[in-house]
Amino acid sequence: MLSEEDYAKVAKEALHQYPIYWEKLLYLGKSDNVTFQVQTNDDHQKFLIKIHISTISIQSKGNIASELIWLDALVKDTNLVVPAPVRNLQGDLVTEISTDLSENTIMATIHHWIHGSVLQREPTSNETENLALLMAALHKHSMQWNAPEGFNRPIYNSDHLYSSLNQLKRLVNLELIPSEVFVHVEESAHKIANVIQNYKPLPSNWGVIHSDLHESNYVFYDDTPQPIDFSNCGYGFYLFDMAETFLHLSSDNRKVFISSYSKVNQLEENYVELLEAFFIWSIIRTFAFHSLNPNEQQSLAASFPSVIENYFRKYLKGEKFLLN
Repeated sequence: MLSEEDYAKVAKEALHQYPIYWEKLLYLGKSDNVTFQVQTNDDHQKFLIKIHISTISIQSKGNIASELIWLDALVKDTNLVVPAPVRNLQGDLVTEISTDLSENTIMATIHHWIHGSVLQREPTSNETENLALLMAALHKHSMQWNAPEGFNRPIYNSDHLYSSLNQLKRLVNLELIPSEVFVHVEESAHKIANVIQNYKPLPSNWGVIHSDLHESNYVFYDDTPQPIDFSNCGYGFYLFDMAETFLHLSSDNRKVFISSYSKVNQLEENYVELLEAFFIWSIIRTFAFHSLNPNEQQSLAASFPSVIENYFRKYLKGEKFLLN
């Protein structure tokens, strides 16, 4: 396993292939990617370098490049401030690094740095309105954008739902969650899968989405929210994108979000029913992701009973909960 110092060496090697005069690397963290802030002699010009380390299938060179292709299109087609990709000296979006630190080729990408601050709190009503307008603008672009041939991103469908369900079931096998409790999750997943199957994808409701626009993946600059970290972008329902964001908003702010968003993009008559299904799906997905980390498994198990009671039981009974 590579150390922070090893990853810094890889980042420096990658930077040799870019038209960037840099001065310092600041280590930011490690998840699916290892990230550094690239500092220059101009405080207004910084960059983000990602060392792609995930072994999951979406981390192929073509998939990584597709993420940046959408970002490139957003820069060209909209006024949104997004982490614009930087091409290397060969004009490529993804740089492959061969190093004696690893048997495999390591892939790196560089983005322009997005200035702003993570809220670290519940957004205000006005901030929520602006966040909704941001998502509406992303969806509006997706509705009108024709992805190029070879564009390849994850698909958020029932297969993805069941993949998350199977991952989460590991906590049952580890005896951290009782099987009689987990049955509510399985029944909910089957109910949601039926909703997905009956929700016909159309240009007005399905396209490329961020899929992970929570409070750590947008920053505010002069009261304007700006999205970051598009590494989970893929094809999905626009309402699923909204449900992911709703996981981190109060019920009052969810109402504000819907009101603001619907001024730009029309919602279906049964949008609440769909949002509630996708909200439960988002919980399954989020818990499945965190279950991969052994250090988080105990806390997930501890929170499970209240989540089952407050959301899954109500969903299975047909009780409304999202906007209450």
